Amino acid sequence: MAGLSADAMSSAAGLGALAALGALVGVSLRRATAAALLLIAALGIGLGANAARADRECMARERLPFKCRVVYEPPPLLAPMRDRAGRAIDHYFGEDAGLVRALLIADTHDLDPVVRDRYADAGIVHMLSISGLHVAIVSGAMLLLLQAARLPPATARWAGLSLVLLYVVLIGAPPPAVRSAVMIGAQVVSLAVQRNTSPWAALAWGGGIPLLYQPRTAVDLGWQLSVSGFAALIAGRAVAERLLPPRLEGWRKKIGTELVVSVVASFATAPLVAWHFGRVSMVAPFANLAAGPVIALLQPTLFLGLALAWWPSAAALVAAASFPMVRAFDLVAAAGAALPWATLHAAPSLLTAVALGVACVAVLAACVSHFWARPTLVALAALGTAAFAPAPSGDQVEVHMIDVGQGDAIAVRTPRGRWILFDAGRGDEKRDAGRRTVVPYLRARGGALALFALSHADADHAGGALSVITAMRPSGYLDPAFPDASTPYVRSLAGARKLGTRWQRARAGEVIDVDGVRLRVLAPDSAWTAAQDDPNRASVVIRLEYRGATMLFTGDADAVEERWLLEHAQGLLRADVLKVGHHGSATSSSEAFLDVVRPRAALVSVAARNFYGHPNPAVMRRLLAAGASVLRTDQLGTIVATTTGDGWTMAAGGVRWRLP
Repeated sequence: MAGLSADAMSSAAGLGALAALGALVGVSLRRATAAALLLIAALGIGLGANAARADRECMARERLPFKCRVVYEPPPLLAPMRDRAGRAIDHYFGEDAGLVRALLIADTHDLDPVVRDRYADAGIVHMLSISGLHVAIVSGAMLLLLQAARLPPATARWAGLSLVLLYVVLIGAPPPAVRSAVMIGAQVVSLAVQRNTSPWAALAWGGGIPLLYQPRTAVDLGWQLSVSGFAALIAGRAVAERLLPPRLEGWRKKIGTELVVSVVASFATAPLVAWHFGRVSMVAPFANLAAGPVIALLQPTLFLGLALAWWPSAAALVAAASFPMVRAFDLVAAAGAALPWATLHAAPSLLTAVALGVACVAVLAACVSHFWARPTLVALAALGTAAFAPAPSGDQVEVHMIDVGQGDAIAVRTPRGRWILFDAGRGDEKRDAGRRTVVPYLRARGGALALFALSHADADHAGGALSVITAMRPSGYLDPAFPDASTPYVRSLAGARKLGTRWQRARAGEVIDVDGVRLRVLAPDSAWTAAQDDPNRASVVIRLEYRGATMLFTGDADAVEERWLLEHAQGLLRADVLKVGHHGSATSSSEAFLDVVRPRAALVSVAARNFYGHPNPAVMRRLLAAGASVLRTDQLGTIVATTTGDGWTMAAGGVRWRLP
């Protein structure tokens, strides 16, 4: 499987496991169904190379330091219709437009990652993008209206199916909606010809058809959640029929069944959510139970508002009526995410993710099969594999200089898999590096943020801080407390205070230990900070120490602060790797300073063709003359340095080497 991206491999493995379900529950599947599932798996495996290539092209085009998340784009013929629907949503739904776009037309481009994370914490992230659930709700509402209009049942079903197909086309035919429409069509046809149809067969064809016109759909999270969620729905209802006491009737039976289905669905989708979002929600069954009635009312209301876009006053009235339901839906997510122990952070390896996927499929098979012993043994074996899978090395420290353009964002991963983040990149009206780059980068690798350290308050370092703090909720916040604070810095402090993050002032001489990684604060002290009128000269300077390996972080410290360091901390400045001050500006990296630090590698965070002319050629020559290998993000993208305490290994531009 050379050339496959991790997402493609895990998706192909998941599809293969879905095909294996046919063998495990053969009593419920026809041969055609099993063949269809195997076809889906083959397509999923066959698209791996294309998925990996698309990832590389996306990274090069968008200058992203992490693997691109698949975002569905409609076929060219349908894109204009989807765009018109999007403009109508923006016009009538105002500040809720981002959420409504996700719910109605599967457009998550403008959805704030903080919102997405909140729904992931609550376990209802699958409701954020249009799926089979949403289409089924709209279909049910249409059928109810058509029957209320006194149409014959058969005519109402065909008319409802036609309207559903029209809706799916108008929103650009997103794969989960196509899957649901195909399944609704199979049900209508089976009723028309009076033939029973296995729900597994309908799922196989509904899930497989989108792959025929866009194979890359198999690595789309929405498609994966849609297919696994419907499989869990079938299995959950089957096991509820067997487990719930016969005396339960009416609304009690309905709630009991929905709770069982929600538990099964949460278990079935947990590996996907852990892989894509780095967490597992512990409150998902209850959040889904609470959100279900809200979305059942909200979805047809939103659809009605979109359908009436040609009648402005009516569309505006429906949009206003939907506002309380949107707030209630968001309240469920916020309440679920705020509960203690609502979320467990996870960083599954590929082996663990695949093992958990097999376990989920086996559990679904046990739910629907009368002969549950064999799939249960498979599930236990898969869970054992996941539990005892080799863990990543626990004695390695990683330093990631994330390419955020003209700014700084350096993430240190501790041996326990937690993060220390130095700065969060630029943030302004056009681009928030914290939200767009830093948070996705950390989320993709998993692990909690233990400490956020801000070198100083300039916008190219503090601009993305609020987004990072809100999304990652660090335990601590460290900064120099410079009195002339910037707006992004003040906002980040307010956000940290609201979340209860512990703030502390950087004090020269202090040593902070995070999972065995020692952060020695060399500057500034309070007296020096109070005397400065330039925040660069009060930058926090920290020496990272891990066993025998060292790295020096300098923020935007200039030559004036460097002289202060030479006077007060000269014996602690020696470091293997130097984060070059002020993006390689001529104001920093003086010859006297470099003579003491004597770095073997110098890392420069800088944007290509930036307005400031960074880095300065004279500074680059001084670094080379000092014997340092110079690595720049404008030339190499994100740079990663790793150590086990006995030297550094560098990785950049697709090349990996060990520092001499």
